[in-house]
Amino acid sequence: MKQVAAFLHIFIFILPILIFIQCNGSSNQKPLNVDELLVNTKTLAGETVIVEGICTHVCSKSGMKLFLQGNDETLSIRVESDATLGKFNPEATGEKVRVRGRLVEEPTGEPATHHDHEAELTDSTETVHCEEEGAAAPSYHIAATSYQILE
Repeated sequence: MKQVAAFLHIFIFILPILIFIQCNGSSNQKPLNVDELLVNTKTLAGETVIVEGICTHVCSKSGMKLFLQGNDETLSIRVESDATLGKFNPEATGEKVRVRGRLVEEPTGEPATHHDHEAELTDSTETVHCEEEGAAAPSYHIAATSYQILE
């Protein structure tokens, strides 16, 4: 009986410590801005990252891609959603957004996938690439697992 009581006391003492360590370990990751991410793509490829930036565009055709811009307005990174996360909120455009996901390196020699919009002309069936696609870092994108529009 004394062994059981001693075990319970130790368990009750150690359990909060283990929970505290686990919680601090997962939330210890500091959000990067887009500029920091683009500078460190080689070392962060394949890793889960948290990135904050201004959403410059949400694809109006599929809603599954958005583009984040940092301080340098000429650079952005493409963020892709999947069926689990669903479509990005179009109201994110122009807002600061935080994205969590895996930084994915595009296969060498293959161009980044474009998202096409139908041409605005009524007599044309051709598609045009979104203007944001060219400014995105061409060899990396973020496979998003969650996102949040920040106030």
